[in-house]
Amino acid sequence: MNNNMHFQGQNNSKMIRKPPGLAFQAVPMLILWAITWGSTTSAQHTVIKSKDKHVVISNGKKHRYHSVHGSSFNLEYNGDIRVTDDDRDIKSISPGGYFEVSKTTFGSKRSIAIESRSGGLRKQYYEGRKELNWEPAGRQWLAEILPGIVRSTGIAAEDRVNRYYRKGGVDAVLDEISRLESDYVKAIYAKTLLDKKGLTTSELAKIVEELGDEIDSDYYLAQVLKENSNLFLASDQVSEAYFEAVTNISSDHYASSILKEAIHHRQPSARSLSKIMEAVGDISSDYYQAVILSEVLELQELNGEMIEEIIETSEDISSDYYQSQVLKKALHLDNLSSGSFESLIEAISDVSSDHYMASVFSDLVENPLENDVQIKIIGLVEDNMSSDHYASEILSKILEEQRLSEEASRDLAEAIEGIGSAHYASSIIMKAAKQDLDKSSLLSLLRSVHGISSDHYRSEALRALAPQVRAGDNDLKDAYLEAARHIRSDTYYAKAIRAID
Repeated sequence: MNNNMHFQGQNNSKMIRKPPGLAFQAVPMLILWAITWGSTTSAQHTVIKSKDKHVVISNGKKHRYHSVHGSSFNLEYNGDIRVTDDDRDIKSISPGGYFEVSKTTFGSKRSIAIESRSGGLRKQYYEGRKELNWEPAGRQWLAEILPGIVRSTGIAAEDRVNRYYRKGGVDAVLDEISRLESDYVKAIYAKTLLDKKGLTTSELAKIVEELGDEIDSDYYLAQVLKENSNLFLASDQVSEAYFEAVTNISSDHYASSILKEAIHHRQPSARSLSKIMEAVGDISSDYYQAVILSEVLELQELNGEMIEEIIETSEDISSDYYQSQVLKKALHLDNLSSGSFESLIEAISDVSSDHYMASVFSDLVENPLENDVQIKIIGLVEDNMSSDHYASEILSKILEEQRLSEEASRDLAEAIEGIGSAHYASSIIMKAAKQDLDKSSLLSLLRSVHGISSDHYRSEALRALAPQVRAGDNDLKDAYLEAARHIRSDTYYAKAIRAID
C-alpha cells in the first residue's frame, strides 16, 4: 500500500481529481445546491427562494456540488454514501461513487478524496499539493468535519434515518431532524422517514405536526405535505394535523394548492373541515380563499353546521366580488339549515358594495323564505344600501317572489318610504300592483305612498293599486283616500280619485 494513502481493496488506482472551487461549510447558512447533467455550461437552472434559503437546482446526472456562502469549504460527491454510526467516517460508497472535500485556511489547504473501488474505499489526504498518510491526520480531519457535512447536505440521509429509526423509532428521527438547520435537508429526512412501512396513525400525526413546526420554507413544507398526502389524509386524526400544518405556510399559492388537492382526496370530517377553514382564514389572497371555499361547497355530505362554518369563513374575504361569489354558490345548496341562513344573512351584511349585495339578495329571495329571514333582508336593504336603484330592485323582487306576513309587509312599506327617489319608490309599488296582493300587503303599500315626494309619482303609484282597492273593503278605500289627500296638485289628485270611482 502507498504510504501516503489509506485504501481498502485495490491499490493501483490513479488519484481522484481535485474538487472544483465551490464554497461549502458544515454549518448550514445559505445553501446553494446544484445537480449537473453533462457539462455545467449546458445545465438548466431552477431557482427556488424561501424565507432564509436560496437554493439553485440544476438537472444533473453525475456530479453534485454544494456550497455555503462566505465559507472556504469545497465539496463534490456522487453515489450512495454510508457513514459510521458516529458520523465521523465514511464506511461505504456505491460503485463508481466518490467524495471530495477541501478547505483553505489562511492560505493553507487541506483535502480529502475518497473513491469507491471494487475492493473497498481508497482514501487520500493532502496538505497543499502534498499527499500525506491517511493515518492519523486524514482520519482525524474527516472525523472533525463529517458530522457537520452530513447534517448540512443530506449525504447519507437514508442511512442515518434508518439508524435513528432502529434505535428510537419515529421520535429519534424527529429529534435529529430538529437539529438540522437546512429546510432542504429536513425535507430529505422527512421523505425518507415517511417511506417507512407500518407507520401508525399516531406516528403519522406526530410527524406532520413536527414538520409543520420545523420546516420554515413554504416550498419544502408544501412539497413534503403534497407528496405524502395519501398517508396524511388516510384518517381524521392525521388529516387534522395535516391541515394544521398548512396554516404554517405563508405562501397563498402553496397553501391553496395543498388544500385544493386535499379536499378532493377525501371527504373531510367536521373537525378536519374546521382545520381547513382555519387554514383558509390564514390565506391573504381573496382569490385563493374564494377558490377553496367554492370547491369545499361542491363536496357531498355537507351538513348544515359545516355549511354555516364555510359561510362564516367567507367573511374573511375582503373583496366583495369574491365573497359574493361564494355566498351565491352556498345559496344553491339543498341542505341549508336555519343556522346557515342566519350565517348567510350575517355574511351578506359584511358586503359593502350595493351591487354585489343586491346580486346575492336577488338569488336568495328566489327561494321561499321564513318570515324572520324576510324581515332581516328588508332591514339590511333599508339600513345598508345607499343606492335607490339596487334597493328598489331587491324590494321589488321580494314582493314578486315572497308571501309576506303582516309584519314583513309593514317593514317593506317603511323601507319603500326610506327610498329618496320618488321614481324608484313608485316603481316598486307599480310592479307589486301587477300581482294579486292580499289585504295586508295592499294596506302596507298604500301607507308607503305617503313617503313619495313627487305628486306625479304618488298619483301613478295610487292609480296602479286602484283596481285591487276597488275590489276590496272600506279599509282599503279609506287608506287609498288618505294617501291621495297628500297630493298637492289638483290635476294629479283628480287622476288618483277617478281611478277608484
